[in-house]
Amino acid sequence: MHELGAAVDLFKVVEKEARKNGLKKVSKVRVKLGEASGIKDDFLRHSFVDHIFPGSMAEGAELEIIEEKVNIVCKDCGARIDISKDDPSKCLACGGSSLEVTGGKDFCVDSIEGE
Repeated sequence: MHELGAAVDLFKVVEKEARKNGLKKVSKVRVKLGEASGIKDDFLRHSFVDHIFPGSMAEGAELEIIEEKVNIVCKDCGARIDISKDDPSKCLACGGSSLEVTGGKDFCVDSIEGE
């Protein structure tokens, strides 16, 4: 379960930004999580809520996870591939296999709220 390690690293960013902005208590953490990040949202939520938030400046904070869909573009013709409908191994427009994931890889703090 690499989600705990990833969550610990991300929480360091939360703490740093909270202190930089004069927050003593964090009430909400919003995380952007891409489908292609390799991080599972339920494990991530468990890591934050059960292991990281308790005893920290974010104890009792709300965790909001914003899911980011995967975006794939054909590097040959520029067509966009919708992996929910299309076969992501080839481009339906040109048949090319030179595909690039251009979205859905993020795992980052989107915003924090507190007082």
